Amino acid sequence: MKVNKNENIIMTLQLIKSDGVSVEEEATVTYKILDHTATVEVVTEQTATYNTNTKSYLDSLSPSASWTSQDVGSYIVIWSVDDTDDDFNDTYTENLEVGIDKDKVDRILGLVHQNIYIDETLFDRDGNLYQARLRIYSESASVGTANDVLATYQINAETNGVGKFNHWKQVEI
Repeated sequence: MKVNKNENIIMTLQLIKSDGVSVEEEATVTYKILDHTATVEVVTEQTATYNTNTKSYLDSLSPSASWTSQDVGSYIVIWSVDDTDDDFNDTYTENLEVGIDKDKVDRILGLVHQNIYIDETLFDRDGNLYQARLRIYSESASVGTANDVLATYQINAETNGVGKFNHWKQVEI
């Protein structure tokens, strides 16, 4: 499973019975998360509850509440299953990869002027830019088009003589 750092994680486990069709609905299902070496517990045991719509056991894990030390990297989820009608394993494991949201990284890169386009410019009598639109793009081939726009900002500045301004305001619109 791959997730973005600091975003809620929907933990999901489905228990399909030996008939290959029906699912276990009455089990007690818990999980914990360990570091990549499986030696340090980073999330203590949490309970997943059965959801009739998805026919699986779910829990919404909030890093801000349950995993405050979350870092980018690899982790191991250990699911524990008890009280089942069928012959399920006692534990299941899965890998969990925590990464950085690409859109957020691209937005930061745009704010340091990678893949940006400035248009709708207005200049004062001294030639100072005092208003413009700035767009950030996820793809360099799209710069200047309406495609792949990550964010759009309105720039407003109060100018004060040639090459000077009192303030610069850049707000996402």
